[in-house]
Amino acid sequence: MENDLIDDSGFELGMPTRVEMLKHQCTLLCAELETTRQDLRKAHQNIAKPIVMHRDSSTGLAMLKVEHERLEWTLNDMYNRERDRKVVRMGDAYGDTHCKNHNHLAAVNPFKAVLHSP
Repeated sequence: MENDLIDDSGFELGMPTRVEMLKHQCTLLCAELETTRQDLRKAHQNIAKPIVMHRDSSTGLAMLKVEHERLEWTLNDMYNRERDRKVVRMGDAYGDTHCKNHNHLAAVNPFKAVLHSP
């Protein structure tokens, strides 16, 4: 029949059996599975680099935070010592003795008087 509405080319040898169709479906699924595995391997390789970078930057950030905290304490200590020196100088300028200034420091912060006592 030349003017059929349904194209039946490819079926010259007849319809495939159910077993043949299932084998073909398995072959297609195996090929798809292999492609998915390759894509997954590539994705693991791509994601490994940012994970290592994040781990390294987190370690570096933690070290920087510790250093920042240490520098902050050092700067605060230097500032407090300089402020205490200025208080002593002002006391000397107005005729106060060091002992009075240390008592003033003890009233503000008892630990300062211990640190700066003669």
